[in-house]
Amino acid sequence: MHKVSGMILCAYTASTSKPLEIYMLSSEQIETFEEQGYLVLEDALTPEQLSRLDTHVRQIAAGETNFPPAHLEYEPGAEDRRMESLRKINECCIHDQFFVDHAQHPKLLAAAVDLLGPDVKLFGDQLFMKPPGGIEKTYHQDSPYFTIEPMAMVTAWVAIDDVTEENGCMWVIPGSHKRGALDHSEAWMVGDRQDMKVPDAAMDLTKEQPIVMTAGSCSLHHSLLLHRSGANTSDRFRRGLATHYMTARSRWTGDPAKQPEYQLLAGQTHEGCV
Repeated sequence: MHKVSGMILCAYTASTSKPLEIYMLSSEQIETFEEQGYLVLEDALTPEQLSRLDTHVRQIAAGETNFPPAHLEYEPGAEDRRMESLRKINECCIHDQFFVDHAQHPKLLAAAVDLLGPDVKLFGDQLFMKPPGGIEKTYHQDSPYFTIEPMAMVTAWVAIDDVTEENGCMWVIPGSHKRGALDHSEAWMVGDRQDMKVPDAAMDLTKEQPIVMTAGSCSLHHSLLLHRSGANTSDRFRRGLATHYMTARSRWTGDPAKQPEYQLLAGQTHEGCV
């Protein structure tokens, strides 16, 4: 396990007086993540922390904050701009310090350090609303969409609502992260936008497992883990905040002129890296 240098604590939590080391993962948890590609942390947020997150998300959806409306994505075919049709909130941490603070939550950041090493940066985040009637998201890996190497990020997916099969939980294929980046050549339409997916023939769907969680819990998954989410057939939201962590030794593989500035969360930066 890795020790943290340059301890950073979360501004919006009540537990800011405790060092990250006390939240370190066990050797068994780390082994599970390495073998399966994912791990569930029960009750990662306290009820008070979850309430703050819930309230803030509702305020953004209602237009009660300065969050730019252009980064709110609605369900395909939605005729209005209400929370009931809001599909996704993009680039949360870029536009709202609240989400940077969330990325520094001691339990989440300590897990990222244990899984990535002592030097960790915030790649970005996105908030999935999955309202009643929300559409499915087919099997894919995250890293092929990102211009970052190595393809070994960790996503902390925090459940704002109870997550069930009925309201569209995430499904994963355990161990699939070990296969490396797969072909994403099959088209999948999301409204007027074309996404890419991994062809069904490239996967053993008999091995897939659902990730069901109570609100406030967190699933950690490797950026090469094959995962999907089902349609929401319930009358309840399935909101989840996905925060993407990367090692500060990562390299940007896109257009050098477009490389963003990534925030250091733990440890130190490295020359020639992100």
